[in-house]
Amino acid sequence: MRWVLAYIVIAFVLNVVVSVFRPVGGLLRSGVIGVLTAVSYPVSKGLGFVKSGFDRYLVLISVEEENKRLKRELAHCILINKELERFEKKDDKKGYSDLIEASFSFKGNFENDEIYLYVKKNLNLEENNCFVLSHKLALVGLVKRRVKKDIYVAQTVFNPSFVADVYIKSENGTFKALFMGSEYRPKVEFLDPNVKLNRGDGVYTTSALGIYPYGLFIGRVAQIKDVNGYYKVAYVDIDKSFFNDWQVFVLCRRKQ
Repeated sequence: MRWVLAYIVIAFVLNVVVSVFRPVGGLLRSGVIGVLTAVSYPVSKGLGFVKSGFDRYLVLISVEEENKRLKRELAHCILINKELERFEKKDDKKGYSDLIEASFSFKGNFENDEIYLYVKKNLNLEENNCFVLSHKLALVGLVKRRVKKDIYVAQTVFNPSFVADVYIKSENGTFKALFMGSEYRPKVEFLDPNVKLNRGDGVYTTSALGIYPYGLFIGRVAQIKDVNGYYKVAYVDIDKSFFNDWQVFVLCRRKQ
């Protein structure tokens, strides 16, 4: 503000001198302009330095906030892994002998996040968790509600709201985490950053959270991504060939 006032005063004096004493005013004006230029350059340079420092400060703040977010996700990952560590492998003595055949159709314009099932049997969803399996017995989705007598709606593994407790079976070991549904890039999140996975490793349900039976196949690892060293994400390739058959199986298990 002081520099602005100084410029205004000097400009006013300069104009008066030029009007009254033109020869002297011309010399004076040249000298003053030279002085102002010499003074304004370091001021401008100093302001540029201040702006650059402020920009770096904003970048540091942004990085710090991102690190805090990742640390929160890492803490969440640790809690999930502790919960998953409690599960024990349970052999399903009944096997898949009680599979129920069902036909299905897509919701809307071939949207695959939900499908409509035609099942000639009461699934009793109040007491059972019912799962949709492909003709290859891979997990397709979870039956969510009954629409009418023989019609049910199932949420598929391509739905962003679909979540399952899973493990990845690799030649380097077995690693537990969470499967997150997606139409284009379903993935397994919150894997320990030190795990060593390979493309083609299988993804299976764990039964840790008491919803899915142990060992239902979901898909295979297609890509592994490291998230700033905090955890890893494995993108999953899911076989969609069952879409061409219009036939699936339903498997029900009593809720725990």
